[in-house]
Amino acid sequence: MITKIPSLGTKSCLGIAAACLLLLGPVLAAEPASPALFDDGFSCSNETLKGIYGFTITGIRPAARGLPQVALVGTAVTTFHGDGTFEQFDNLNVNSPDVAYQPNRPGTGSYSLNSDCSGTMSLTASGVTLQLSITVVDHGREVRTAVVTPEVIVTSNGRKI
Repeated sequence: MITKIPSLGTKSCLGIAAACLLLLGPVLAAEPASPALFDDGFSCSNETLKGIYGFTITGIRPAARGLPQVALVGTAVTTFHGDGTFEQFDNLNVNSPDVAYQPNRPGTGSYSLNSDCSGTMSLTASGVTLQLSITVVDHGREVRTAVVTPEVIVTSNGRKI
């Protein structure tokens, strides 16, 4: 049996909204939490990144030297050794008939983390070296990257496996 719920009038809806605001007002007006509540004393070092991470990669770059910019997407599996070195393989798909898909392309590199979890990374793959800005989040469980040299627009997000 289906029971029909009577429609609420405009006055009823306004009354319910006002009641919600009265109840939530103290919560919404509360002072933001003190940063000390979130500061657990965690700081990063190269050891923070140790283990295998899965990345998604997106951005735009030239299809090849001298060719126009094209979109790219991909994935990578990176093994950070905790000593400032890593190795990886990636799978990039570039929106261009001039660039063949290269599955499982190997790469190696180095990284350096500051205590505030910001840092730099250098990756060499297929004879090209990229410089990246990195940020480690969630106590080392995630990594965010942005290529800074050469001048392309490529970012990635990695999660510890």
